[in-house]
Amino acid sequence: MKVKRCFLEWSLVSRRFAVALTFVLGGGMLLAANLVPLKGVVKDASGEPLAGVTVRIKDGKSGTITDVNGHFVLDVEKGKKLLLSYIGYSETEVLVKDDQQMQIVLKEDAQQLQEVVVVGYGTAKKVNLVGAVDQIDSKQIAERSNSNISRSLQGMVPGLNITFSDGKPSRTPSINLRGTGSIGAGGSALVLINGVEGDLNSVNPADVESVSVLKDASSAAIYGARGAFGVILVTTKNATAGKTKINYNGSFSMHQRTVKTEDGIVSNGLQWTDGWYTAYLEGQEAPPGGINNVFKYSTDWYNELVRRDADPSLDKVRVNDKGEYEYFGNTNWLDIIYKDQNYSTEHNVSISGGNERARYYVSGRYYNQDGIYNAGDEKYTQYNIRSKGEIQINKSLLLENNTDVMIFRSHQPMVMYDRQNITRQAQHQGYPVTMEKNPDGTWTEAAVYIGWAGFVEGTSWQKDNKLDVRNTTTLTYTPIKQQLIFKGDFTYYSSKSTRLRAENQYNYYTGPEIMGTRNTFSSLENMDYNKEYLSSNITGNYIPKFSNSNHYLNVLLGWNLEHQDYKTIQTYRRGLISATKPSFALMDGDYYTTGQGGNEWAYVGFLYRLNYNYKSRYLAEVSGRYDASSKFPENQQWGFFPSGSLGWRISEEPFMKSTRNWLDNLKVRASVGSLGNGNVSPYLYLSTIPIKKTSVILGDALQTYATTPNIVPNSLTWEKSTTYDIGLDVDMLSNRLSMVFDYYQRYTTDMYTVGPTLPAVLGAATPKGNNAEMKTKGWELSVMWRDNFTLANKPFNYSVKAMLWDSRTWVTKFNNPTKLLSTYYEGQEIGTIWGYHIEGLFKDQAEIDAHADQSKLKVSATNILKPGDLKFADLDKSGTVDNGQNTLDDHGDLKVIGNTTPRYQFGLNLSANWNGIGISAFFQGVGKRNWYPHRESAFFWGQYDRPYSYMLKEHTGNNVWTEENQNTDAYWPRYRGYLANGSTKALGIQANDRYLQNIAYVRLKNLQIDYTFNKKFCDKLHLQDLKIYLAGENLLTWTPLNKHTKMYDPEGISAGDADFRSTANTDGDGYGYPILSSYTIGINVTF
Repeated sequence: MKVKRCFLEWSLVSRRFAVALTFVLGGGMLLAANLVPLKGVVKDASGEPLAGVTVRIKDGKSGTITDVNGHFVLDVEKGKKLLLSYIGYSETEVLVKDDQQMQIVLKEDAQQLQEVVVVGYGTAKKVNLVGAVDQIDSKQIAERSNSNISRSLQGMVPGLNITFSDGKPSRTPSINLRGTGSIGAGGSALVLINGVEGDLNSVNPADVESVSVLKDASSAAIYGARGAFGVILVTTKNATAGKTKINYNGSFSMHQRTVKTEDGIVSNGLQWTDGWYTAYLEGQEAPPGGINNVFKYSTDWYNELVRRDADPSLDKVRVNDKGEYEYFGNTNWLDIIYKDQNYSTEHNVSISGGNERARYYVSGRYYNQDGIYNAGDEKYTQYNIRSKGEIQINKSLLLENNTDVMIFRSHQPMVMYDRQNITRQAQHQGYPVTMEKNPDGTWTEAAVYIGWAGFVEGTSWQKDNKLDVRNTTTLTYTPIKQQLIFKGDFTYYSSKSTRLRAENQYNYYTGPEIMGTRNTFSSLENMDYNKEYLSSNITGNYIPKFSNSNHYLNVLLGWNLEHQDYKTIQTYRRGLISATKPSFALMDGDYYTTGQGGNEWAYVGFLYRLNYNYKSRYLAEVSGRYDASSKFPENQQWGFFPSGSLGWRISEEPFMKSTRNWLDNLKVRASVGSLGNGNVSPYLYLSTIPIKKTSVILGDALQTYATTPNIVPNSLTWEKSTTYDIGLDVDMLSNRLSMVFDYYQRYTTDMYTVGPTLPAVLGAATPKGNNAEMKTKGWELSVMWRDNFTLANKPFNYSVKAMLWDSRTWVTKFNNPTKLLSTYYEGQEIGTIWGYHIEGLFKDQAEIDAHADQSKLKVSATNILKPGDLKFADLDKSGTVDNGQNTLDDHGDLKVIGNTTPRYQFGLNLSANWNGIGISAFFQGVGKRNWYPHRESAFFWGQYDRPYSYMLKEHTGNNVWTEENQNTDAYWPRYRGYLANGSTKALGIQANDRYLQNIAYVRLKNLQIDYTFNKKFCDKLHLQDLKIYLAGENLLTWTPLNKHTKMYDPEGISAGDADFRSTANTDGDGYGYPILSSYTIGINVTF
């Protein structure tokens, strides 16, 4: 009891102050004649006094709390009722009698320990779990202003790593559990929606009842080869008996880009031109003949630019003696392209009800978000319809059906050729001196070349349409209630997607009478993706009742079958007759292509699980699968994947009796299990002969020919992942304080990677096989504190949950005998960045002459070093700065400088509510991660990439070495173009530690304030519940990345846009759809 008293002493002081404040706020002047000076003591079932219990008068304004001995004193009117509340105990209502000394016993609320958690093919009490399982409920998901639940799950579960390449509403995330799963076949966490494989983006967040994450092999083994990298179980709301209930949840959101790149670039034409000229001259060591490939440059034009810049009243366009336009603009193209804000709206309606014989739940959702561009009619729309019903045919037979329909449509403007990204095009052609339109309103060449003209005219675009229909019918037979249960289900899932792309030509004028056209052709492309998926499960549960209730046994046996048929059809043709009516029936081009592809596979598996516990003290579970896959040869199709786990609830031991007044649960868990990964192409075990066409016309047409058949690997079977996990669960102080800790090691073997190199004379590529291995080590920690106190005679509830996790992965076997650094090698930590060390900037020629030879890292066309250039360290003292043989044994002057893997990821959830007012905040982040910007990433490199790129404001002033300032402490070196562009240039050939960026961050992911109206108010409006809320997403971000660049969001550094082009070193890091913050107002009402 001393431990508990010490722990609670601090809170009692603040609580007494809150109670005193209650009387100030409430007024509380009661007539002494009507009061009973009531004294009492509050204890638990074992007779131990409870300190800090909130005691208040029902429907009144007075209240107090118990002291460390459980005592309280309160003046109460006769006949009133007391309400007693305490974390971890059921709220109790007591009638005040004539007794002036009350003995009150609170019953422990075992809800937290008895909480039911969804696991594979069933549920389990949280207290009896022996695997690493985490679960979050609908309250943490439903009212987030996100287009899908993937973004709402980010940072919410330790070990669940969700990353997005950018902020596009339709973007599918990368999901892994506990780090990199495989460098071979790859794969991510298995997502099951009501037991059927699905896409998180397709789920209506308002339908979600809970999300369970099965993290270790023990909890996921029941899914065998499908759960190699963990399992995410999404359970939607069930049909419930009772009066018909109608719920509406609607919201309106305003979105803004977290980074406004237009604010970080120089838009003054003269300043940009000076920067371009200097960068070009320093990089090419010769005067430029023009700006890139289109814009003409001359001394006369430059002098005119200087004159017009000095006099803002002068026009920014003139016609020269050749009848050509000359431009002298101050144009910020990114400001023209992007909106300051965009909007979305969401409406959710659900209806539920029924009786004990038949129940139903029906819901519908409409979500629409408009675009970030000032033109192009960008929009994303999603419709969800779900219908769940249950019919109790008789006492033993239950029929359930769950139908889910999702319709997604999007319209995106598109650059009119080569699927270029408009941000990249603006880098290459959107110089500030150019203009959007000519004086007569015609398009300039820059506007057309960038793709902006196509956005405005609305005739170059990409349209995506997707229809998902999923139906699951389940029949449950229970011949012996709560003891023998048989269940069978059948699912049909159809997904039909269409992507239509139109590219058109646009006219521009380089003079009043001089017209040109881009693109060289118009085109239309149609792609159809059709998937049909069938699955069935049959399970039997036996839960015998023993005469000795100390024993509990649950045996599950089952069978699973899955089959998928996937087909694609592509049609492409050039020559649109009408830009506004794109149709294959209205085309006259001779060039066209067609293609068809697809695959088919099937899995079958037999599964088992046995759970046993003795007195809920000693826990054991064994489970596993025997799986077969059609993707492997007949003699290697089958795999057995077992697991076992043990748990010991130390807190239930007799010798722990003295701790039961403060320790509610102390459990140690240990598990080991093996899982398979069959995520390979279905036909790799077959030798196929590719059929191709010549690239030139032979005779009268392109000719068809066959190529060399591929070689079949010697070994092609399951990758295997074996995980060892030890965990600790602690609940104490009446469940106020909870902690979960896990440490694990995972060994992945038989990874599907390249085999030994074959002789070049063979004429065929080296086949892949089961050739590699790696190991992962990691840990996860979750700590939660929840409590309440009385404020103004109303309970003030609050909670804090902190989560922290980390993992590291190493390659332990890989076919790389020379250990080249350009691919994987034994001993490599995944994500390792090798690079040069930069000592600083050269101060003078003498320092250059005295330094090692670094000519292999070119700085210019002539490659002559000058003061202000980067000084690379000669770490191996060889006299030459290079990468040696680029192997682990001979890496020259390279060293490990960082790692791209996110480390020390964390989440912090804060919530409080009082008198109907609720507030919650969620912080999420990464404690350690490095990023070296790829080539063509002009938001970082600016004119160090290409001289005609964006000129960054961060590349001005004393932050850059110049002949004038001679500042060797500047972050940026001598202003040389192409320094970061070519694969042989000093900043492009290899990473270095000077420009390696720390992209750790802390983000206020969500902040919400809500108000729930009281019952009396709702009754007047004939409502059951009414809540209004304000919410924000991605509101604040702290990151060391901002020290050297404010052009990037730490979550938006991927190259390009995956819908169009996203090749590193080509399409530019950060050129994808920007990360968005949002501000939402919403209402939730139940009729």
